[in-house]
Amino acid sequence: MQAIFNKHGYTVGWLSGKDLYNLKGNFIGFLKGNAVYNNSSQYCGTLKQSFFRDYSGYVVAFLSGAKNSPALPSFKVLPSKPTKKQKLANKVAPPSPSTKPPKPSWSKLDWEIFIQ
Repeated sequence: MQAIFNKHGYTVGWLSGKDLYNLKGNFIGFLKGNAVYNNSSQYCGTLKQSFFRDYSGYVVAFLSGAKNSPALPSFKVLPSKPTKKQKLANKVAPPSPSTKPPKPSWSKLDWEIFIQ
């Protein structure tokens, strides 16, 4: 499992393979290619070069190893990895819309709003 960090350096979720989990281990979304979908199969944004980006191309969160802009915060204490809860069967994800060019700044959306 890889930790997902917000713009303040706090862990906000976990990526395990193509599945996204919250801090309690509940399934909250998945990846299909670079597209990010929530657990209702609604398109949320993209994951490219270790950055989760919203529909407009702004950075919402990042994985360890992300480089370049925007400026990244220092990491806060990493919580223990949760036990993954049983996930519901993925619904069929619709095709992802065309994406906007990446922006070198942070989104106004926080992770919880992004992935809803």
